[in-house]
Amino acid sequence: MPRIGDDLLDAVAAFAGAASAGIALFLPFTFGARSEVHSAFHVTSLLNSVPRAAALGLIVAMVVAVLARPITRPGLIWLTAAGGAAALALNYFIGTMMHSADVLTSQNYLDSLCGGVLFGALGIVALRRRWSAVGFMLGTVLVFVYGEVVGVFSATDSSLEASYTPAWLVGTAVVLLAVNALRHRHGIMLPAVPRLAADLPISPIVAATVLSVSVLLATEWLAREWDGRDGSTWQIAVAVAVTVIAAFVAATLLPGRDGAWLLLAVGVAAAGDALGDAARLGWYLLLVLGLGAVTILAGLRRSSPLLAMLAVGALCVFAALAPRLPWSLAWPIGAVALACLAGYTAGSIRYEYLPSAVLALGALYLPSILWSIPTRHRDWPTAGTPAAESLPGRAGLAVTLGAALALALLYRIRPQRQAAEQ
Repeated sequence: MPRIGDDLLDAVAAFAGAASAGIALFLPFTFGARSEVHSAFHVTSLLNSVPRAAALGLIVAMVVAVLARPITRPGLIWLTAAGGAAALALNYFIGTMMHSADVLTSQNYLDSLCGGVLFGALGIVALRRRWSAVGFMLGTVLVFVYGEVVGVFSATDSSLEASYTPAWLVGTAVVLLAVNALRHRHGIMLPAVPRLAADLPISPIVAATVLSVSVLLATEWLAREWDGRDGSTWQIAVAVAVTVIAAFVAATLLPGRDGAWLLLAVGVAAAGDALGDAARLGWYLLLVLGLGAVTILAGLRRSSPLLAMLAVGALCVFAALAPRLPWSLAWPIGAVALACLAGYTAGSIRYEYLPSAVLALGALYLPSILWSIPTRHRDWPTAGTPAAESLPGRAGLAVTLGAALALALLYRIRPQRQAAEQ
């Protein structure tokens, strides 16, 4: 029984920490009702900072992950995660007291930096054990699904008052992570598998940088092409090519076949971005939690990247056809399917080097080129004439097909090896 209680506490702490970090990386910074975020310039500045902050936060997460991997004291890594969560809580508290939109935009970057520290450290310590890994993955999947299917910004909302970061969640994460740091202060983990000095700290960080910067540049370039005018097919094709090539290069920088899950995460993120938004998740939150947990366990039991990639393609096809269905039917199906797909993908991750798994999960939060394609069914303010409702689904399918080809090529050039850290 004590063992069950310990595993449960680790899982709950990992869930709360991962959810808090994911909110910091994936969603706009929370600001109060009195904040001066009303002008078009301030709103645009805050919106532009969200994908940039997510890219920056993922790079920070990878730096923390590769530095934490050789540490054999789990209590120290839990303490690092608790420190990141405490910094998040402090930043949120300060944000509620601020009124200047310029300061709040800067705080959005600080928010992602703290979230990156929390995500990287917690991923390293949580993914080593089964139930803490389930908690970490479930928190990551929940925030990912929420951010994809719920409109966190409204183009018609004049006040833009946000409340996306529950104070109780961040506070709970700080307490639980601090408790775990105390519980594990005398613990010892097996030392990391020896690796080449140049291979340990450099390649995962470079992979995260290549993917984050390339995808961000492609997304912002495509957004400028749509600004005030209609985009074209060739512009989307260029952005898709940049995304796929960057993902493949990043995948080849990771050891063995670790990059397969990074390619899969890029496809899942594109499929999620192809879906429309609703005002709130409501009772579907419980369904997402339940299905996410079940599919994570299914992925841990049996991993099949080919099956997952086929499911990603199917979801993109559904997103392209969804505008023909009643919205009350299409949105729930999309949300449930995305929860199952993201959960199975997270649980299926196999790796030779633990930071590769952290990168694959964190890549779900990166911006995609689909952010730049304006449609009526997605509540993210973008300029330009709304595109055909099926275009995001078709663009997501193009990214998925490119990722599938990259996956096949990666499997061809990388031999099958047993995961070293499973």
